[in-house]
Amino acid sequence: MGNAAVIAAAGAGLRMGGATRKQYLILEGKPVLVRSVALFMGHKDIDEVVVVVPSGDSEAVMQLIKPFYPPGSYKLVTGGESRQLSIKNGLSAVSSEAELVCIHDAARPLASRRLLESLLEAAFLYGAAVPVIKLNDTAKEVDREGFIVSTPSRDNLRLVQTPQVFRRNIIMSAYENAFINNLEATDDAALVECLGKPVATVAGDPVNLKITSSRDLALANLWLETERKEG
Repeated sequence: MGNAAVIAAAGAGLRMGGATRKQYLILEGKPVLVRSVALFMGHKDIDEVVVVVPSGDSEAVMQLIKPFYPPGSYKLVTGGESRQLSIKNGLSAVSSEAELVCIHDAARPLASRRLLESLLEAAFLYGAAVPVIKLNDTAKEVDREGFIVSTPSRDNLRLVQTPQVFRRNIIMSAYENAFINNLEATDDAALVECLGKPVATVAGDPVNLKITSSRDLALANLWLETERKEG
């Protein structure tokens, strides 16, 4: 049995203020989406790649990826009205033969192969694994009016990243349970938690930033440029 990857690229991606979706922007000579796809393409432990795209964008995405990877080396799936529905569509395109499924946000183009391999190993052992980063700043819980409710200990708090990796049967059950019980979550691990299943963590990477602003894009360009000059 092999492993699969589902890449969430169906978001509007227009919060940066431009007319181009952030996943299509150029980052050091390559589209952000292509860099996110590259994490899985050609990896010895990944046998299929599913890219979930906005409705009506399939042809444009195919042309965007074509200079780097030929059609047929990946599957394109149309997303839904939310990230959760988009991932559900992507999971439906994954082969039943897949043992592990990696779910990754297209807006994280700097995730490393080393991180992916750590996640695959942990998910194989525990059934589910996500990368996390320790908090350096004090965290506050606030109410709807913006007043502080509590100050939780940051020792037990983490920031979560993608890719997140799961045994296929676990993540499929998690999404089925979410659909039946009308559950919504901001990441895939939360749906697995709703099943009462354990989710292991591995050390994330501060470089694995999410492109949400022009500043993030500039930082990613700077990091890649520095890496290229030093490498």
